[in-house]
Amino acid sequence: MRQCPYCSHANLDTDTQCRKCDASLVGAAGTVYAGRRHWISGETAYSVRRKALAILVLGLLMKVYWGGYGPWPVMDNPSLASLRSWLEPLLVYGGVGLYALGWILRFV
Repeated sequence: MRQCPYCSHANLDTDTQCRKCDASLVGAAGTVYAGRRHWISGETAYSVRRKALAILVLGLLMKVYWGGYGPWPVMDNPSLASLRSWLEPLLVYGGVGLYALGWILRFV
């Protein structure tokens, strides 16, 4: 994968133009821009963000279905209620934090 020197988007090795910003990846003399090196690759940062969105959606579904925000009855089993009290914020805020971390790691 080749990184664009302008927007740092990961492109295929055979691409001559960036798919995101349409910048040329080939110099005037035929040299190929290598781009800047990142701590992690763009694919890894994207994978972190996808997993974070899945965690966030799971936390929000838990809030809606167990929280009584719909027309269905609330699950009031004491063991499930104690599990929900710490698991729901962990999933929601952890998912948001992990998504932000994946977004920041994209540029570092």
